[in-house]
Amino acid sequence: MPIVPPRVRRPRRRSGGEAGLWAALGGYGCLVVLKLVAWWLTGVFALLAEALHTLSDFAISAFLLVATYLSRRPADAAYRYGYGRVQHVAALVAATVFISFTGFRLVEASVIRLLHPPAVSYERLGVAVAVLVFSMLAGALPIVVLRGERGPTARAQFLELLNDEAALGAALVGTLLVARGYPLADALASLVVGLFIILNAVGLLRENARVLIGRAPSREFFASIQDIALGTPPVKAVHDLRAQYVGPERIHLSIHVEVDPQMTVAEGEDIASAVREAILAGTQVEYCVVHVDPLGAPPEPDEFK
Repeated sequence: MPIVPPRVRRPRRRSGGEAGLWAALGGYGCLVVLKLVAWWLTGVFALLAEALHTLSDFAISAFLLVATYLSRRPADAAYRYGYGRVQHVAALVAATVFISFTGFRLVEASVIRLLHPPAVSYERLGVAVAVLVFSMLAGALPIVVLRGERGPTARAQFLELLNDEAALGAALVGTLLVARGYPLADALASLVVGLFIILNAVGLLRENARVLIGRAPSREFFASIQDIALGTPPVKAVHDLRAQYVGPERIHLSIHVEVDPQMTVAEGEDIASAVREAILAGTQVEYCVVHVDPLGAPPEPDEFK
């Protein structure tokens, strides 16, 4: 039976994701300036740490925004599954080049301040507290909005916002302790913020590296694909399901379906088209290759269950 070539779906319409990145970029930029001004006015090192933390978020949003435009390029002879993975490359660059450097340097500076406390004159601590509280309130709103979302992107953003709130909380506690006469709390709070930056960088690096290596979707995804294929008459069995991400929420799938061996080539091609259309309509699959085999055909030796 013939192998049906992959069909490329029409590009999806632009979603609110791009607008969200622009909004995040503007919000992060304003917070960076606000925290830097507050650090200059108060001398609280934790505010500088938080400014660098927000600057790392700004870098991620900027990289992803540029990558969003590049990832829209259509597939060509060099990249036959499109440019969707550009966004993952951008996230890796942000994690390795910017965030890790910022986080490690911040931890280093905080440890030095703990071992050799500088003579710092703290002023206008009320300004520092107000800026940190405002930042926490600004971050709480999207947390409430994303709390009920179940998509992978929304979930990742939700966890990132929780990390931001925890880092802001550490900076706020450190500032309040400084106001009560414990100056070392400033360096401790900065150290905590630096560790959060490194933690986020490691998570970002790990997740995007998995996609670039060729990570497969979940077992639930393969089960749903099998149900769709078996629900398309006259498919009698399914084997050798293989899939990988080729971009954010974009999947390439290869599947073997088994049919009555007495069917003609034309009938087999009609079945393949029906299976492919059903899969493209009901899942995140954008590239689908359907192999039509006679019933009882052996699976490949390294098929995964």
